[in-house]
Amino acid sequence: MKSLVALVLLGQILGSITTSPPFPPLNTRLPACDDPEVEHAAAFAVHHINTHTLHGYKIALNRIESVKVLPRRPKGDMYYLEMDLLETTCHVLDPLPAANCTVRSKMEHAVEADCDVKLLSLDGNFKVLSTKCHSSPDSAEDLRKICPDCTPISKLNDIGVVNAVDVALSEFNARNDTNHYYKLLEISRGKHTHLPPASHVEFAIVATNCTAQEAKDHIEDCHLGTGEHVHFGFCKATIFDRTVAGPADAKFPPGDAVDCTIFDQQAGFSHTHLTEHHLGKKIPSPGVGHTVLDLIHSHNDTHASHESHSAEVAVVEVASPVVKRAVDPVPVAPILPVLQQCPGKYHHFKI
Repeated sequence: MKSLVALVLLGQILGSITTSPPFPPLNTRLPACDDPEVEHAAAFAVHHINTHTLHGYKIALNRIESVKVLPRRPKGDMYYLEMDLLETTCHVLDPLPAANCTVRSKMEHAVEADCDVKLLSLDGNFKVLSTKCHSSPDSAEDLRKICPDCTPISKLNDIGVVNAVDVALSEFNARNDTNHYYKLLEISRGKHTHLPPASHVEFAIVATNCTAQEAKDHIEDCHLGTGEHVHFGFCKATIFDRTVAGPADAKFPPGDAVDCTIFDQQAGFSHTHLTEHHLGKKIPSPGVGHTVLDLIHSHNDTHASHESHSAEVAVVEVASPVVKRAVDPVPVAPILPVLQQCPGKYHHFKI
């Protein structure tokens, strides 16, 4: 008898659990890629990528490829974004806001980045939980289709590019009046042209505690500044190769062109991680053997995420419990497929 009572009680308990699930089922939301809420999430993600990039150039949103939004227990939403980004002409050291930076044109050999970003939306605020990016230049074939005379970018450790950077930095140090001797931080871009023969390079520099004369006498005593006291700069240069024979009527400009911008120190903002990566730890540049400084070196990890794995809940279709009722069943409306409007529009151009 006791066993029968126990079985009845157990059946009642299981029945109550079956008919009253502790949580309602979750549903994935698929907003359009160009919806304001999605654009807002993408803008936050792009800002995060720009402020955490260690090499190369700031980027701009070109197109949102896909988006899905999942409810998160106990509250909030998880956004999963796939985005296409384009390289701008602003180096990551440049204090100019990325929104004010010019997107590099196709004829300059544009660079595109593909990024997958996971964000948490909670109480009206976003937090980036993880980023995964990869950047690559447009193909040389596509470049020549729109500009037959344009030359593609070269590998960053190309001997001609490296030599041109050395010449340009020496020229800048010889004539700069900032009372600082500058060292190379990274080569960011380089290419060669044939008429006239020249190398066009872009590179970042960092100040030492020496003047040009002190560096000339005792270069081993020159050290980099630290924290907010270090000065950074970004240079663009064209170095002509007069040893290469050209057409008889070829004319060289009177001299090389070296233009360096020294950035103002930004209170509360330090690029110490850059100097440690490039100079302090003697880590090889991520540009070795490549034509671009790939975002993969800055963004294929999780940034300070304190989300537990149990907090992310997959979408599960929960079957309705089978309950015997004395009334006729209520007809259920058919579930119509959601037609998501993705990918979104191009903000700049297709690559």
